[in-house]
Amino acid sequence: MLRGEETTWPRVLDAARARSLFASRRAVVVRGAEGLKGAEDDLPGYLADPTPGVALIVMAVKPDKRRTAWKTLLAKVEVVPAEPLKGARLRARVADEVKRRRLQIEPQGVEEIVERVGQDLRRLMGELDKLEAFGQGQRLTAEAVASVLGRGFARPFYLLGDALSERRTADVLGLAQELMEDGEDAVKILGAMHRSVRQLRAVRGLQAERASREEMAARIGLPPNMAFKLPSILEAARRWTEPELEGAVAAFGRADRRVKTGAAASVALVEAVAEACRKRGGEATSARTRGR
Repeated sequence: MLRGEETTWPRVLDAARARSLFASRRAVVVRGAEGLKGAEDDLPGYLADPTPGVALIVMAVKPDKRRTAWKTLLAKVEVVPAEPLKGARLRARVADEVKRRRLQIEPQGVEEIVERVGQDLRRLMGELDKLEAFGQGQRLTAEAVASVLGRGFARPFYLLGDALSERRTADVLGLAQELMEDGEDAVKILGAMHRSVRQLRAVRGLQAERASREEMAARIGLPPNMAFKLPSILEAARRWTEPELEGAVAAFGRADRRVKTGAAASVALVEAVAEACRKRGGEATSARTRGR
């Protein structure tokens, strides 16, 4: 294992050319290869005639493609993207792994895993090992998954969104406080709440258009493995009027701007939640007024 900031191109090529008395196949791995310095003249020759049985693996976050070495390398080698999985791809990976292990985990339980463990695939495998040992032959709910994963992980953001959608003000504030204590950024927390109320507002509009449930799920960005949440979103949307949702969207937008311009995050967050969950005049009242 070599590190780009600690070595040079000539040393990397020397390591790749070296023969081993103990193994017929070797891998020379260079991490942080964007930091490699030194003469690059021998690189084309090595790529034209690489050492048999040696795999040269060069890992770089952002190689400088203007340099001759990287132009030469990228034109000759197999490039494998290694970006962290996120969004639908991450959820699909977790769902596939759960299926492969024949674990019976409810969809909300899969979401619990994704939200708590995140993009760290090594940690993900370890947590699934724990669930496999605990839950063989059982159907695991989100609560069971949470109890196995333990309190060491941050509380999932979807719990915050669910609490806000259902107008459970105390739970929203408690979850937001826990997330901040776990080191989550206040802007990210506000963003999650802002997204939840925009989603409710979009659902109300789609209902008025008589959109199908499949169309609703697609329009509000629910991936196929999360379509089970649509009924609860529709139910939550009934708890809000259009003026209330409009006011909530505005409240979280103002709080976001305040935090980004230096306001105390905890104060701005509490005030935004209180304002967002406040009851306002509904559509029925407006209709009666117009009818007078």
